[in-house]
Amino acid sequence: MTGGARQTHLFLSPHPDDVALSCGGLVAHLQLRGEHVVIATCYGGAGPLPHLTEFQREALGFDERSAIMSPAAIMEERAREDREYAESVSAELIHMDLPDAVFRGYDGEEGLMGPPREDDAAPSAALAELLHSVQPHIAYVPLSVGGHIDHRQVFRAAVSELSSGKAGSFSDKTCRLTFYEDFPYCWWTDFRSLVQLRPDQTELLTGLELTPEYVVVDELISHRKLRGIRKYTSQIGRLFGVAEEMETALRARAEIVGEAGGFDSAERYWRAERRQKR
Repeated sequence: MTGGARQTHLFLSPHPDDVALSCGGLVAHLQLRGEHVVIATCYGGAGPLPHLTEFQREALGFDERSAIMSPAAIMEERAREDREYAESVSAELIHMDLPDAVFRGYDGEEGLMGPPREDDAAPSAALAELLHSVQPHIAYVPLSVGGHIDHRQVFRAAVSELSSGKAGSFSDKTCRLTFYEDFPYCWWTDFRSLVQLRPDQTELLTGLELTPEYVVVDELISHRKLRGIRKYTSQIGRLFGVAEEMETALRARAEIVGEAGGFDSAERYWRAERRQKR
């Protein structure tokens, strides 16, 4: 997708595992090219709660044997998986440690997959600080396909900061904004084109032109992507049941996306540029 001098690629991950699942092919390509990859996990914190509810435990991907684990212990386990993945792909990892949605008052699937609460602001200030610290050439942002609240909030904050166009803002610099399709949500919803975006997405994207870009996922890249996802052992069962189902879903999705771009198998990204005023 890029060439020339070594660049810094910043991937915004709502949770541990989102970059591996959604962007593992691109990350593998960047690793092979020796690019500087930074993964910022936004909502990997536990908050102040001393105990887990049954919903919180299940939503975070842990079975009943983990019932005695504290929120901090569970999130540390997820952070450990995140560190193992980052190390395996030679990426720099930043944990922003914002509390996961299940620790911010979102209870039940309807709450997790719905719009933000009035008392839950998008992490715009934290993201602005991150961007100024990392100074990436390209920032990869979840498109929030599927509508999980943490994905929505990262999407909202990133679009606000990276596409405002205001003098002195980060968007006034040279960072390029690129969106990735959230997996497995894009698989579960059969996301094929931008016409399927929700109204809250299209509203935020007003003024931006999105152009698809494809990253070929051949056997080598597929192997590296799958190897990376397996680092997140706590999540595979919750999301797919068994590892074989995860591999089947990934390959099927890559074939669907590849066909759209004229490839055998691929990941798709959406490069954003401000629309020119006529």
